[in-house]
Amino acid sequence: MMKKSSIEQIEYELTTFIRRAVYLDTSDRKIGHLERAPYLLLRELDEVGATRVKELAASFKLDISTLSRQAAALEERKFITRSSDPTDRRVSLLMITEKGKEALEKDKRLRIERYESMLKGWSEEDKETFGILISRMNDVFFE
Repeated sequence: MMKKSSIEQIEYELTTFIRRAVYLDTSDRKIGHLERAPYLLLRELDEVGATRVKELAASFKLDISTLSRQAAALEERKFITRSSDPTDRRVSLLMITEKGKEALEKDKRLRIERYESMLKGWSEEDKETFGILISRMNDVFFE
């Protein structure tokens, strides 16, 4: 068998990783109560604070209507609130609520525990290197 190029190896491993991650997120082995999209939206709001819908949509590479539907579902569950932007009253800002932070922290802890378990045989240096590399990959993914 011919050795794969490094790019072929990366493409194959990322495709496999994504398939397995999506499976875990939708299977009976799913972690926590938040689906992937709401989890990511809550993480973003928790990290950056009050944000415009348009900015969130751009950040996630989604159209505004898709992000608005996701936000409405979180708003209905009282995980986020919507308020007017003081600099432009026509624009809404989304903010995570205490209830949203609690749900996020619970799911985040469960997800971290799963990754800790999966990577228990890795050295701290390997985990740090992987974190740096996957972060770099995320940074260039939509360039």
